[in-house]
Amino acid sequence: MPASFHVPKHWQDWVSWILGFWLLLSPWTLHYSDDSPALRNAVIVGFLLIFAEVVTLSAFRPWEEWATILIGAWLIVSPFVLEFIHPMGTANAIIIGAIVLLLSSYELWRVSTGRKIES
Repeated sequence: MPASFHVPKHWQDWVSWILGFWLLLSPWTLHYSDDSPALRNAVIVGFLLIFAEVVTLSAFRPWEEWATILIGAWLIVSPFVLEFIHPMGTANAIIIGAIVLLLSSYELWRVSTGRKIES
């Protein structure tokens, strides 16, 4: 049976989509595109975040939320591991990572407690 795609029903999914697109654009919007590690990290992780949300469109699976938790955690530590030069790239990665981590943790908590996630 082929997977069917649906428009995201939960506000958390919409926010994650927006954050993924923001990551893709942020090196140029925040003017840190000259910081190669920060630029590559933002673009790659932005694509990964969007891809994870595309997977959610076909069917919710807890592993997808675990994947986005890992993405959020990576964003938080990546400025230190990859030694970002530009402070704006560092701040952006940490802030977006924290938001992604919180959103995914919230969705997992709601599913694990049997509570319906609000639309």
